[in-house]
Amino acid sequence: MTAAMIDRLKSLILTPQPRYPEAWVPAYTAMQLGFLAGAGGYLGRVLLFVWFVEEWPLAVAVETAFASIVGIGFILHTAGWASAGVILSCLSGVGAASVFLFLFGWDSFFHLWLINLAVLLIAVPIRRDLQIGLSVSFVVLYCVLFVYLDARPPLWETPQLFIYILGISNIVGSLLILGLPMGMYALELVKEREKSERLLHNIMPKEIADLLKESDDLIAMDNPEISVLIADIVSFTALSEHTPANELVGFLNDMFTRFDDLSEEHGVEKIKTMGDAYMIVAGLPRPRDDHAEVLAKMSVELLKIAGEYKDHEGNPIRLRIGLHSGPAISGVIGKSKFAFDVWGDTVNTAARLESHGQPGRLHVSDKTYEMLKDKMSFCNPRIVELKGKGKMETYLL
Repeated sequence: MTAAMIDRLKSLILTPQPRYPEAWVPAYTAMQLGFLAGAGGYLGRVLLFVWFVEEWPLAVAVETAFASIVGIGFILHTAGWASAGVILSCLSGVGAASVFLFLFGWDSFFHLWLINLAVLLIAVPIRRDLQIGLSVSFVVLYCVLFVYLDARPPLWETPQLFIYILGISNIVGSLLILGLPMGMYALELVKEREKSERLLHNIMPKEIADLLKESDDLIAMDNPEISVLIADIVSFTALSEHTPANELVGFLNDMFTRFDDLSEEHGVEKIKTMGDAYMIVAGLPRPRDDHAEVLAKMSVELLKIAGEYKDHEGNPIRLRIGLHSGPAISGVIGKSKFAFDVWGDTVNTAARLESHGQPGRLHVSDKTYEMLKDKMSFCNPRIVELKGKGKMETYLL
């Protein structure tokens, strides 16, 4: 068998097919390994039968018949019919265990398979009525066989050593078949949960994400003192008209990703992007005294990063940045595609300062200036007419 054929076989066995149910995907590899472990158990029992059992041809025939049904279940599961494959295999396993209990007695421990397969069916995402019906049936069958077979001698007389080996192999095998899929399934679920949490934390502050996971209650916060920074790309409309879509999106993704890294480094919260605008807030959900200072210093780095990129004419990209401080309301809105957002006059004023700013400069309000004047150097004040605010004294860094 060539390396290419081996790789293709591994891919077929360990990679879910397109029709494989989404809900089963975390358990796919675990279930496949469980099937393969069952194949190993089949070979082991066949060797035991041949070595110890006088009627071994019949025992091997019975084992092979039930193993063939499990093999069909494996094929169905691999092809994407997950529920059918697992249910068929569990029914075959229960049937084989019941027959061998009659042949070798209760001490052979084949009865463990009935309970373990009942638990396995409860763990996998099949229809609830099938789940309950089959699991209860397996447990009832277990009780009936216990009452009928516990004190009865087996149909076949076999060496005690064989019973010991068979019993131990059934204890280990049944735990392996149950433990391997469920253990790996649990690990996959942990990975999926961690992935979901990372995605959630990427779209909102960790504290807000944790509240969202714990409760369905409305999440709303009053933030008495924060700073809001809004940065916008100068002449973006012209840039977008002269740049292919893949290049434009790639450029925005690359630059805004660096902005994201910078936000994380400074411990501030990126709220959202709005087209070519980028909005950052400092002072929520955890209050901090330097909320204006950290964003003012960060603006210098944002301008530097933007200048490393070129527009359609080969000129460095420039930003206009507005910064204002004050109270705001924040919270999570929406049922699907929900988002954490910030509202209030502070946000609106930061947006107005950005639109009335100068390329390559930070434009701050008089309130933010008072918080920064002893720490940073600003140009002389200017009077700007802001929509909805009237005339305001503002400063350029």
